[in-house]
Amino acid sequence: MKLILTCLVSLLMVFSISAQVTLQGSITDANGNGLPGVTVKVEGTTNVATTDQNGNFTIQLTDGYETLVVTAEGFQTQKIYLTGQNSVSVNMKSGSVSDNVVNMGIGSQSKDKLTSSVSSVAAEDVSPAPLINLEQANQGVTAGLFVQNSSGKLGQGTTVRIRGGSSLSASNQPLYVIDGVPLTSGNQSNINPSNIETIEILKDAAATAIYGTRAANGVIIITTKSGNTGGMQVNVDYQFAISQTPKKLDIQSADEHRLQTFESILRGFEIAVGGLPGVVDPQIDIDGQIRDINRGFLESYYDSNLSTVRFVDISSNQSFTFNIPSFYNDLTYNTDWQDQVFRNAPSHRANVDIQGGTEQLGYFASVGYTTQEGILIGNKFDRFNGSVSLDSKLTSKLAANLNFNFIRTQDDRLSEDQDLGAPLQAIVLPPSDSFDPANNYGLIVRSLEYNPLTEINFADNQATNNSIIGSLGFKYQFSDKLSLDVNGGIDRSDIRAERRQGPETLDGAPSGRSQLSEQLTNNYVFNGWATYNPEITGDNNLSIILGGSYQKSTTSFDFRQANVNSIATLESLSESDASLFNEPIQGDASVFLSSYARVSYSIGNLYDFQVTGRMDGSSKFSEDNRFGYFPAVSAGWNIHNADFFGSSTLNQLRLRASYGLVGNAPTDDFLYRRNYIRTRYNDEDAVELANLSNENLKWETTSQFNVGVDFGIMNDRISGSVDYYLKTTTDLLFPVPVSQTSGFGTIFDNIGTMENKGFELNISSLNVSTSDLSWTTDFNISFNKNTIIDLNGEQAIVGVNAFLEGQSAGVFYMRKYMGVDPATGEALYDDGNGGTTDNWEDAPRQVVGDPNPDFFGGLTNSVSYKNWTLSAMFQFVGGVDLYFATGEFLANSGILNLGQLSRESARWYEPGDEAAYPALNPFQDEPNSSTRWLENGSYVRLKNITITYNFPSDKLAGMGLRNLSVYVGASNLLTFTDYVGYDPDVSYFDPLDGIIGQNISRGIDNFTAPQPRIFMSGIKIGF
Repeated sequence: MKLILTCLVSLLMVFSISAQVTLQGSITDANGNGLPGVTVKVEGTTNVATTDQNGNFTIQLTDGYETLVVTAEGFQTQKIYLTGQNSVSVNMKSGSVSDNVVNMGIGSQSKDKLTSSVSSVAAEDVSPAPLINLEQANQGVTAGLFVQNSSGKLGQGTTVRIRGGSSLSASNQPLYVIDGVPLTSGNQSNINPSNIETIEILKDAAATAIYGTRAANGVIIITTKSGNTGGMQVNVDYQFAISQTPKKLDIQSADEHRLQTFESILRGFEIAVGGLPGVVDPQIDIDGQIRDINRGFLESYYDSNLSTVRFVDISSNQSFTFNIPSFYNDLTYNTDWQDQVFRNAPSHRANVDIQGGTEQLGYFASVGYTTQEGILIGNKFDRFNGSVSLDSKLTSKLAANLNFNFIRTQDDRLSEDQDLGAPLQAIVLPPSDSFDPANNYGLIVRSLEYNPLTEINFADNQATNNSIIGSLGFKYQFSDKLSLDVNGGIDRSDIRAERRQGPETLDGAPSGRSQLSEQLTNNYVFNGWATYNPEITGDNNLSIILGGSYQKSTTSFDFRQANVNSIATLESLSESDASLFNEPIQGDASVFLSSYARVSYSIGNLYDFQVTGRMDGSSKFSEDNRFGYFPAVSAGWNIHNADFFGSSTLNQLRLRASYGLVGNAPTDDFLYRRNYIRTRYNDEDAVELANLSNENLKWETTSQFNVGVDFGIMNDRISGSVDYYLKTTTDLLFPVPVSQTSGFGTIFDNIGTMENKGFELNISSLNVSTSDLSWTTDFNISFNKNTIIDLNGEQAIVGVNAFLEGQSAGVFYMRKYMGVDPATGEALYDDGNGGTTDNWEDAPRQVVGDPNPDFFGGLTNSVSYKNWTLSAMFQFVGGVDLYFATGEFLANSGILNLGQLSRESARWYEPGDEAAYPALNPFQDEPNSSTRWLENGSYVRLKNITITYNFPSDKLAGMGLRNLSVYVGASNLLTFTDYVGYDPDVSYFDPLDGIIGQNISRGIDNFTAPQPRIFMSGIKIGF
């Protein structure tokens, strides 16, 4: 028996030994570089291996079906689910400091201790497309962040909203913080995307309260790359791309426009005759045949070379003969005006960076250059970026860090979209006409129409911006419990805009016109805070932060204009020159003085609590209302760590809740007092009153409640979060009407309340994970409902948008188009009483649409097979309306006889027609805005698709390269939408409308350029 037992034990030992598996693997970064010092651990055991200098490792496994946890400083933790293979390759994605740490601006927090709502965007998630505007790269990447482009022209602004807008009269853009510097200049748009390490989006009051009055619209924290330990590494990347318009509108042909012109001429004669005494029913007499002006007649005779046309009125026995205008027979050209203004536009982007260091000094430096032509002729953008980052350990207790970014941009601008000189205005020019380059590009037939090509060829419009973003910080570690951080930063922008319009142009005739504007913004910030982490009994932890900050921002403006044909001549004019127009523009100056505190307390690994408070003082308010206090509280519960929780499938379940207050100040300074500005009166220097004073002005206050759940399923193979929020802004700053005898129409006061509420979902899944193949999916969707609760009975209307009580901000408020009267061809409108009227003035305005989306989000799939990676991202927006303002001219049944969409041929021609569009009236000169041009703006877009090949490291060793990768891709490749215009991702606003007008004007497409379709290829090399 002993012999049998001994044999069995021996067999079991042999079986056990033989069942062990040796796994070999390699760990690389996003560029294919081998990563040394990476920890590879078998989950749930103490079995650990570390990669060597080349990123290789070997580890013993029990059966080859374990889960590996791969961690490295500066990279996201990854879990690899093995399926019996004997080798594995892992490509690490960079993280902020660690995948488990979130940068909160003032200090940082572990993700598993986070009690607030924060989203993180890694460098790999920033779009590879050559986007001039950084905000565009964040479109659709995370829940709660809505990004809408104002135009496809280069260098244009972008609307960014975190959980909806919080103000009607102040900015709704989030606060951007780059390497600890809160910006006021807008320079975040020009940061080199290649230098970005992470982007943190702080969404609820608990996360943003540490920034107090600057955080009502959320906070976006951008951390750029810094030095590390190890030898110097050099990275080079280059990208070439071609941009093109993603769509051409279906505009009428030259023959269709000739037919329309023929009809316009005849309708003019018909209306003129019909207005004469005794005339009842004028009709056309062609060779003795009485004809009606209908579609069939027009198609038969528009190209018949008629020289005269005779109208008769049988009832009064009168006849009238008219000559066909001679210009009509000259309309023999065939011009595609879209081809004249759109082009295939190349771009180049190059970047070189070095990174390395020792334990005492880490360094990172880079230079980048981007040059890009726009898809509209005359539009070009150049940008140079230079950056340096140093991290120094001066002593065992004192550390310092320096970040410096220099940015120079040069933007060859185009005229504003609604200006006649804007390129897209050309699409309404007659396709049956053409232009003569020798005659200043004037039209050959309809010579009084202005051709935008004249503006492009005889005008210059260029803006140059030299910007600096820099910070210098010190950290002194008194002990492992107490530290002190002190830093200062600068955000500076110097913009010079030159515009010259030659004497050939519409506005420059007859001697030329030149304009020069300069804007200088200086923003200084100083921060200091102490962090105390005392020892607490048991597994509890306490962290206390106390600090203060000082921020001063100034902006100065200068503008001059004269009817001269060069900027040099303009600058040479003396201040007393009568031809010089100097418009004084009021500058800005403000100071914020703040103190803040944050207390975090954890009870084991189960409960987390946090209290945050900030007191802000601002020069924008009177002494009685200068200071505001903005507190927040939050808590988290790791349910998965509770004794009663025993799920084997759900490995993480965390409940979060928060409530807090943040504030907002008016855009303009010193509205609590009377301000005066310089002006000119009778050619003499003078001053004028700029505003009425209101000493009772105070902060807008936004309260926000948030509750969320974080979850992980099957060891985080599926993970995500769900959040519900309710955000209410009180004491809204709003212009209230006052007596006109005051010299002003309004005065600012705190009168309103607005609400945003919604749901957010982020979900990620690891669908496949083997040694050769991996497939991940990331999905996010957000729902937001905005409502103006109270405006004290007031309202504001700009164009077709309005602020109204009980409605979303910026709702479409206009006449409701009801179709066409079959008997007369007149447009019909809802009369508000259940009937219709053909009198536009009699029809009341109604709430007819909402430019704020019901939901938006994105879906990203990434598949890697051996050295190949395919990534595709879809972005979507739903439940949103757009106003096709371009249609007031391009789709108006031929008013002003402009070029039209082909669909306008379905207009009314004769009594009895059941037509979609009204009759052509040659004497009508106003299109009368209505829901005729209100469109469904929902869309789904293939935002980015990229295929990358990483060359194997063993093939690069003999070439002296660490990594080599090449890629091809496309942006805005496909768009699925019912929108009739070029692009549903649009929201034009007139810059002259001011901040309130810009907040109201939403969802407008007014000859606005689309986002380009981009095809790109690139190479990345590491030495």
